[in-house]
Amino acid sequence: MKTKRNAFTLIELLVVVAIIAVLIAILLPGLREARGQARKAVCGSNLRQVGIGIYNYWTEWNGRVPHIVSPMTNAAFGDPARTEAEVDPFDRELWPESLPNVLMPRHMGEVREVFVCPSANNGWPRNVDDVRYAYRPSSSNQPSGSIRPLGSYERETFGFMDGRMMRRFRMDLHVDPSSPQEIIDNAIELAKSRASYVRDLVKTRRPGVDPVIGPHKGGILMLNRDLQVEYRGPQAIAEDLAPNGGGVQF
Repeated sequence: MKTKRNAFTLIELLVVVAIIAVLIAILLPGLREARGQARKAVCGSNLRQVGIGIYNYWTEWNGRVPHIVSPMTNAAFGDPARTEAEVDPFDRELWPESLPNVLMPRHMGEVREVFVCPSANNGWPRNVDDVRYAYRPSSSNQPSGSIRPLGSYERETFGFMDGRMMRRFRMDLHVDPSSPQEIIDNAIELAKSRASYVRDLVKTRRPGVDPVIGPHKGGILMLNRDLQVEYRGPQAIAEDLAPNGGGVQF
């Protein structure tokens, strides 16, 4: 008389394990993609909240953008000799005009997590996984830490949050494509039009040598000139952020 078999055979077990392994191999990239998209959506939402704060400031101060002096510069944040406390963007005594200290709590509440991109690969505190600040504003002391003259390329492209009256940006393009000076002027105007109020921090191993890398598949999210969230890929940020071969390191 045959007895009923209740156990799996070794072959059946191996087949089940193989099927599970194949399913994991198929589903894992999709799960990673979904998590990446979710983190990107949170980053975009955070930037929108910052944009609302800038807009609220703008309406209260009769059309003026905030005047921002930030520790997130090459000269401060990029200086390894500076301690974490010295570049704390939330320190109201050291950096009273940093972006969070100007906007919080009056213009956007006081939720510090808004200033963190969940995909951040660079931020404050530096060289740790628990980043608490991950955005770079167009502060008046960008990018080198010193104030550049009004109307200069660096001021208009990287540091225009200087308390000025801000209206919709309009490019002043010239018409003679054969003129070297007009070609330069047009390139400068294009760079100004692509400037950001706030953007993800990026990283690079060797400034001016290696490409800059953003947290979203190598790209970044940013608040553009119209205070709209915009994505720019690795090639675009390499062109936007380092037009002189590494002037803006992160």
